[in-house]
Amino acid sequence: MMKRVLGAVLFLLLISSCDQNPKAASEVTLKSNMEIRNEMVAEIDSLETIFYADTFKMNTETGPALMQLYTDFAKMFVGDKEKTPEYLYKAAAMSRGVGLPMKAIKFYDQILMDYPNYSRCPEVAFLIGFTYDEDLKKPDLAKEAYNELISRFPDDYWAQQARYRLETVDMTDEELIEYFMKKNTEPKDG
Repeated sequence: MMKRVLGAVLFLLLISSCDQNPKAASEVTLKSNMEIRNEMVAEIDSLETIFYADTFKMNTETGPALMQLYTDFAKMFVGDKEKTPEYLYKAAAMSRGVGLPMKAIKFYDQILMDYPNYSRCPEVAFLIGFTYDEDLKKPDLAKEAYNELISRFPDDYWAQQARYRLETVDMTDEELIEYFMKKNTEPKDG
């Protein structure tokens, strides 16, 4: 499918470069890009349906194809402010899920850099810290990421979560248990 789509793009570009009317050529290319985008979105939707069919385990046959489509879409449609950051977010989640935390962080960083108005940016910033903390066991980098989140989105729910994580990031398992036992016995405001 992907080879056919890319072949069609190249063919249309070749044909449009021979056209003497530049306006007509750009309209053909633009329309073709929209058709390609819509086909890719439909293929991603279809693979996601298969991939997530069983909510308790991911479908490993469609996973690599879906990941490839997410990244191909992100490369081809950088300007798509709706779908591209969402697909990068999903690619990051899949990367973490299969034990590739550094790849996930690269996707998260790309979202924050290229799509600063994406609605999930605070969550993405939190997930960078969380990935450093939980997956990579790099508390210094986690603290840096959490502090960056707090600085960038101070009033967001995810900034509050980062503050909680900063309290516990350096604790051992025993210290964590003691910390939460103490928290549970403290009187609640109310």
